[in-house]
Amino acid sequence: MKKILIFISVILALSACTKLEDLNKNVKDFTTVSGESLYNGATRQFMIQLSTESVNLNLTLMWMQHFANTTYPDESRYDMTTRNVPVNTSNAMYRLVLSNYKEAARVLQTQPLAGISQIQRDNQLAIIEIMSVFAWSYIIENFGDMPYSEALDFSYPSPAYDDALTVYKDLIDRLDAAKAQLDLTVGGMPEGYDNICGSSPAGTVMWYKFANTLKLRMGLMLYDVDAGYSKTVVEAAAPNVFDAGDVMTMNWLAEAPNENQQFLDFVQSGRDDYVVTSNLIDAMQPSTPRPDTSILIVTVTDPRLRFYATPVVGSDPPVFLGGAQGQANGYPSFSHVHPMHLEADRPWIISDYTEAEFLLAEAVERGFSVGGTAETHYNNAVESSILYWGGTPAEADAYLAQPSVAYATAFPSWKQKIGTQAWLAYWLRGNTLWNSYRRLDYPRLFAPPNYKQNINKVPVRLFYPIAEQTLNPDNYEAASTAIGGDSPLTRLFFDKEIY
Repeated sequence: MKKILIFISVILALSACTKLEDLNKNVKDFTTVSGESLYNGATRQFMIQLSTESVNLNLTLMWMQHFANTTYPDESRYDMTTRNVPVNTSNAMYRLVLSNYKEAARVLQTQPLAGISQIQRDNQLAIIEIMSVFAWSYIIENFGDMPYSEALDFSYPSPAYDDALTVYKDLIDRLDAAKAQLDLTVGGMPEGYDNICGSSPAGTVMWYKFANTLKLRMGLMLYDVDAGYSKTVVEAAAPNVFDAGDVMTMNWLAEAPNENQQFLDFVQSGRDDYVVTSNLIDAMQPSTPRPDTSILIVTVTDPRLRFYATPVVGSDPPVFLGGAQGQANGYPSFSHVHPMHLEADRPWIISDYTEAEFLLAEAVERGFSVGGTAETHYNNAVESSILYWGGTPAEADAYLAQPSVAYATAFPSWKQKIGTQAWLAYWLRGNTLWNSYRRLDYPRLFAPPNYKQNINKVPVRLFYPIAEQTLNPDNYEAASTAIGGDSPLTRLFFDKEIY
């Protein structure tokens, strides 16, 4: 009898354990995730990284002096340590973006076609590769040498840092292969999984144009380090970039958690952390020349000003007034971001015809055979920007006719002409602004007098994540030495000219 009781007790114990284990199972959790879902999630995170004004993730719109802070100005003074911006950027890009793009491609390569053709599946894989290249280029342009060949692989807990120029050229090769894989007569991601270009063949055409516009920009980024290679890349990409009217946007949704980042940062946060800078506003309306800037002096108000910003609250007549860069600014006293940009489902520009035309103007000035004249491309870029934001053709013509804006009579340096107008056009596109600024060295932007951490100029890179100094010290030291020092003022492989 005793043995029977022991046996029954053991059975009951095992049964109880089994039931307890069953309670720990999340029966509502996904057992598998589709490649399309992984792609969509990675793209959402990437677009957040590019478009946010969060001082924890992206400081470029403050560094490029479109926005000034109100209560907390340290980020405008180049403090990227307190908020751990390099760490947060690296973590977001490697863990949430690049890893998920890699996994999305792996899953799609084995996932059943489920009613689509192999051609459409190849398009999906090509789209993931184009976005992967875009994401990798963002990493390399922000930091310089970074883990690449040993990245995204658990076999390498302390990955080596790869030479940035070598990586950049490899990315261009990958981009070429992805473009060649696209079939422009077939769609890409299924309906609802691509909030950028959609699922139709027309969306695939936009992906193809974007890949060429990205290649055009990447080719120009390499001019100072390898002019011959740059010429080959640029001339191959130029015929197939964005056309007039093309605008590639991230199409945010009105419902949480997929709203436009400006809505989240300026409205839902309930905080009044930013005003538009005096540098930008003074360059967009007739104003008295200031000794601390050589950005632009106009006689005709830039028609985009009324769409970028609002007049100071209560001013009569309406007055646009910008806050001081790097200073604490009273929110009620200065111009704010226009409400049109703060709608939850407002699209955010990733790339467009305006950018393509500025790049082509630069390519002509560098002596590349891309068709047209620098002046024509420049005029097209300025006009398309004005029309996109709400101005009229007549306003664009009047703006371009000013001697300080007209290509023939504006600044003596073509870099300053193009760089200044690109700076005005790339509204809310901090990283695009930063790339243009570092490549062309214009407009002239200066550090505020109370800059932080001995960063006495506009930063030209993010420093390496601090954790690398203890978790990956040998590779960190080698990379720091290779690029010339782990400083925000260390110019990267593409950024050679010093003024």
